[in-house]
Amino acid sequence: MYSLRRFISLEILLAFLMMSYTGIILFLSPKGRVANWTNWELLGLDKTQYTNLHVTFMVLFLVGMLFHIYLNWRALFIYLSNKAREFSLFTKEFILALGINLLFLFGTLYYWTPFDQFLDFQYEIKASWEKKVDKAPYGHAELSTLGEFAERTNSNVSTIISKLNAYKLQGVTLSKTVAQIAKENGKSPAQLFDIINAKAQNNTLKEDGGYSKLTLKEASIQQAFELEEALQIIHEKGFNATENSTIKESAEALHVKPIELLELLKKSQ
Repeated sequence: MYSLRRFISLEILLAFLMMSYTGIILFLSPKGRVANWTNWELLGLDKTQYTNLHVTFMVLFLVGMLFHIYLNWRALFIYLSNKAREFSLFTKEFILALGINLLFLFGTLYYWTPFDQFLDFQYEIKASWEKKVDKAPYGHAELSTLGEFAERTNSNVSTIISKLNAYKLQGVTLSKTVAQIAKENGKSPAQLFDIINAKAQNNTLKEDGGYSKLTLKEASIQQAFELEEALQIIHEKGFNATENSTIKESAEALHVKPIELLELLKKSQ
């Protein structure tokens, strides 16, 4: 026969551990707009899933605590009693516990030291994620349909569809959101935006000839060719390139000009 008190205590402990873990992850994770735009994940879970886990385990923890209080109400009564064993809410221990909780409450709300340093530290962590990725053209752009996205970015719808189709993406329709199209093709909304925005990038490349310095991964996005197929073609021609190999490096290994290699990779798609 199992012990109900032991079961409740273990349930509370496990729920607390999960809440703590998901809380730490959410503390360190990027802001929602960055997480959604880049398909941020950790250990196979995205930010929405970590948030959902945190909320549901919070409910489990609260339910467990209610049972714990019910099963241990005598001990709780003792904690709230004076030396004469009479109920007294304002015992020294209760006042101390209340004072610490109020300190955390008002310290957080009014940004007192050292709470302000801790909260600033969290802000700096989340801001650091934004520096690593290109920002969305507007808030929650991934939730817009392709038609809405074109309208809000003053882009030509036909040109956008043409670029996405050239990259052999599936299910490209005006009624689908950017996030849906990205998910169906195993990409992030940010990667789709790189493909859509390739024209402006290509113009810059032509002006300064900087395409030779691009890695194959960067070139595949800007020039709209499939990276895996490009690596296979280069490998078959005698050079074991990686996604981080530059166009110039690969071209020199194959004894061709960078522009010739780039044209070859684009035509082979």
